[in-house]
Amino acid sequence: VFCDRLINEQDRIWFLEHCEKMVTKHFNAKIKEFFSHLDTNHNGELDLPDLRNLFFGEYMSPEDLEDKPYEEIQDLKVLTARIDYFLEEYNAQSKAPMPLVMFQFAIEHVSRISRVLKMDGGNALMVGVGGSGRQSVGKLATFMAFQIEPKQIEISKNYTDTEWREDLKKVLIQAGNGDKPMVFLFSDTQIKNEGYVEDINNILNSGEVPNLFPNDEKMSIIENARRHA
Repeated sequence: VFCDRLINEQDRIWFLEHCEKMVTKHFNAKIKEFFSHLDTNHNGELDLPDLRNLFFGEYMSPEDLEDKPYEEIQDLKVLTARIDYFLEEYNAQSKAPMPLVMFQFAIEHVSRISRVLKMDGGNALMVGVGGSGRQSVGKLATFMAFQIEPKQIEISKNYTDTEWREDLKKVLIQAGNGDKPMVFLFSDTQIKNEGYVEDINNILNSGEVPNLFPNDEKMSIIENARRHA
């Protein structure tokens, strides 16, 4: 999951070399022997192109299974069929179906995002040009992880800071008091005020936005949160 967040080749090469050293030091083994099946160019080494074929996740298990095993998926065709299944299920339930073609690059991103979201407080920044499918893979990864659609705000001409704070309240209340997991999907096109980004940053850093809830609402939230404690 740490490697999922690395954004350039130099960092990924460092991570791979560090993993090789740690496996040799602590397990007295060679990492390329464990993942020899990934050596697609048959050069006897484990390099970055080979790692594109390394997929780990718990999304291959039935959705109703409580303790899903976190396992390697070695067959890309089986993985593609599984993600196509989730896409069909999402499209059957959503009011805005997504006609996506799941090629390997898209599958890599969906797999990474789904893994990140399964972590406590998991969050990710998806970078790309407009129309590259960032929201689509985010929605699909959310459905794979929790069988839900992510929460999004609706921006209009009359949308102000007041509506933004009310939307944030709903997001935080549902995240803390809701019966289901919560994923908030926020796009750069929805930033009408730079303060929105600061609020998101506060949520990621401390889990709260200063002065968002008055004291009377805080007491109600605390009471509702007791049943989850």
